[in-house]
Amino acid sequence: MSPRTGRPPLQETSRTEKLNIRLTKKEKEDIQYCSDILGISRTDTIMEGIGLIKNKITKK
Repeated sequence: MSPRTGRPPLQETSRTEKLNIRLTKKEKEDIQYCSDILGISRTDTIMEGIGLIKNKITKK
């Protein structure tokens, strides 16, 4: 059997779960804008936002 091929995960674990959401065009553009400015993927941009919210609510 040949060795496993494909791109290795960037994090310590692979992202195997999926979540489909519906966005307005403006919401999608906002995510893309932030992604472009930060130089990271849209997924990582969303995860950064979730991290900010989680930190905010756990400080209470």
